Amino acid sequence: MNRFLATTAIALLMGAAPALAQSPDTPSTPPQEPGMQAPMQPESPSAIPSEPNMKAPDQSSEATPILPDKSAATPDKSLDQSAQFLNEQKTDDMLASTIIGKSAVNSQDEAIGDVNDLVTDRSGKILAALIGVGGFLGIGEKDVAVRFEDLKLTRDENNDTKVVLNVSKETLASAPDYKMLDEQRVVEGSATSDQGKTGSGY
Repeated sequence: MNRFLATTAIALLMGAAPALAQSPDTPSTPPQEPGMQAPMQPESPSAIPSEPNMKAPDQSSEATPILPDKSAATPDKSLDQSAQFLNEQKTDDMLASTIIGKSAVNSQDEAIGDVNDLVTDRSGKILAALIGVGGFLGIGEKDVAVRFEDLKLTRDENNDTKVVLNVSKETLASAPDYKMLDEQRVVEGSATSDQGKTGSGY
């Protein structure tokens, strides 16, 4: 009886030996041969990078073209309505270019000076004529302003302008010198400088 039990136990141990010999850590899948890789698994949709956002350009960021100001180029109709034009010279019309530079003579047809310039107001009305008198070849000459209405303008047979002023040379020579604005500033500056020197004891 004891011998039967011992034989049975030995038989059980020998049957269980192959199962115990297999390591539990050994994977059940057969090992892969070198050079053989597992097939690529498809990635999930979330892992695929999305395409760049092809957004339409922002039209508001583009530079807006500057249109010309049409109002600045539009003429003022009120000015056009008030503008008046002359189309020809009348018999009594005189050009300033035919007066300036002319020799002025008196009633005895004696030369008394030259018309150097004309003085007008802001409206264009001629106030006076500057007659250059005295001096020699322009040296020492002074300008005398005579009222333009005192001049008599005529034309000769060659259509040349003649300036007549019924005064004598002596009268013009004794008349005051006409000082222009630039000359007045120089005189005022000299007077101020002289006053400063007098006050300082010079």
